[in-house]
Amino acid sequence: MVCISTKWMVAGVSLALVALATPAAHAAKLWKGYTFISSTAHPDYKFLESLAADLEKIGQGALRTKVNVGGSLPISGTSITQAVGEGIVTFAHDGYYTGNLPIGGISMLPMLIPDHAAFLRAKEKIEPVLAAELAKKGVTLLATYNFPVQTIWGVSRIASVKDLKGLKIRVGNAPVAEFMRRQGATPITLATADVAPALERSVVDGVITASAGGGKLWGDLLRSNYRLPINYDLMLIIANREAFEALSVDQQRKIKAAAKASADGLTAELAAMEDRVTADLKAKGLDVVLPNPGDIAAARTLMHAYWSEWAKGVGPQATELLGQVESTIEH
Repeated sequence: MVCISTKWMVAGVSLALVALATPAAHAAKLWKGYTFISSTAHPDYKFLESLAADLEKIGQGALRTKVNVGGSLPISGTSITQAVGEGIVTFAHDGYYTGNLPIGGISMLPMLIPDHAAFLRAKEKIEPVLAAELAKKGVTLLATYNFPVQTIWGVSRIASVKDLKGLKIRVGNAPVAEFMRRQGATPITLATADVAPALERSVVDGVITASAGGGKLWGDLLRSNYRLPINYDLMLIIANREAFEALSVDQQRKIKAAAKASADGLTAELAAMEDRVTADLKAKGLDVVLPNPGDIAAARTLMHAYWSEWAKGVGPQATELLGQVESTIEH
């Protein structure tokens, strides 16, 4: 009798353990990832996939992930910040956030930042401001990365800013759009997934991008690359704030560390890709034109007054931040 009772007791405990374990397996939170890049072959997407795998490891069974490529969800490139804040997707690579975060346009002001070393110094001033503004929108900034310098590409030959007059150029943000207007071109904003069809149908005559970005995606549709250093695009790795803060402090710390490592690796990969893609496209017939110092100086002079105009339009915080960025660039 005792043996029978013991047997059923053990069985009962086993069933109870199974019952407890089963809900836990189903309790894993789904974190949906998204990127503005429309190609699964691009390093941007691959690094987001790798980060998703890191998130699952950090979650230790409490998190599962699904990564979506740009254009696969009804989320435009310019709406990613909002989609993350609303929890439509949980984490993302965000490249076209200035409509939701105007002050973020400071890193993209045309001709402001002369080289990558200056960009890195400026980024130290910019990141804390972006983090604070994103938090107000229900978004946590995990890390930032950047594409190499953005230059001018055309379906016809563009060898100077004078050749821009009358052209329709795809841009990714308002500051670069203003640069185009001041050169007599018409700026057009398109999400990454929409650019190739627009080039094929002559909706646009050219793009502002890096070789490691649009050059890799659309290089075969373009004839020339005028390498005037327009700006450096600062990209964000972000997460839904509510979902992020629901995790333990240790998990939050590990996720930020993983995102930072991913961002640094992606920045390095994109930098290495820049020269390689440019050389490959040149070998296939791309007309690569290097600007002379006078071209750069003239473009910088043209845009100098605009930097302050832009900051004043955004607000006092932007004016203060611009001063800090200009100071760090000069030093």
